[in-house]
Amino acid sequence: MKREMFKEVEVSGRRFRIGRLDALTGSYITTLILMQMLPFGDAQVTEGHVTKSRSLMDKATFLDVQSECLKVVAELKEVGDNMAPLPIMLSDGRWGVEGLDTDTMTILTLTIHSLIFNIADFFQGDALNNLIKPISDLSPFNAKE
Repeated sequence: MKREMFKEVEVSGRRFRIGRLDALTGSYITTLILMQMLPFGDAQVTEGHVTKSRSLMDKATFLDVQSECLKVVAELKEVGDNMAPLPIMLSDGRWGVEGLDTDTMTILTLTIHSLIFNIADFFQGDALNNLIKPISDLSPFNAKE
């Protein structure tokens, strides 16, 4: 089966195209996400009890991950008779389209769509669906595909 290179979603009444991360960036982000979600040695055993020493991702790392995810997202805009993909974030970190710099929910939703589209291959069966189920029922994340 050929791997999809793009996925289109509608968020906040706008059409977007999610692309693929390059392999190195995808590996980096997947490893970070897995280290946040799974007990890769972050548990300590004391007196027969397991305690977690997991901490939240720091702001710099989160912004790095989010920026990389958003760099593969383009808004689909009508140009003449064609739909043109306009990158929402430029390679230097500036916004590529108007109206997203203060739209937190759309940016968060697009970040999550990009993550899911790009790391789904690392999970088999329903493992990914089980991991995202707690947030999938929240209305902003129910974007139309």
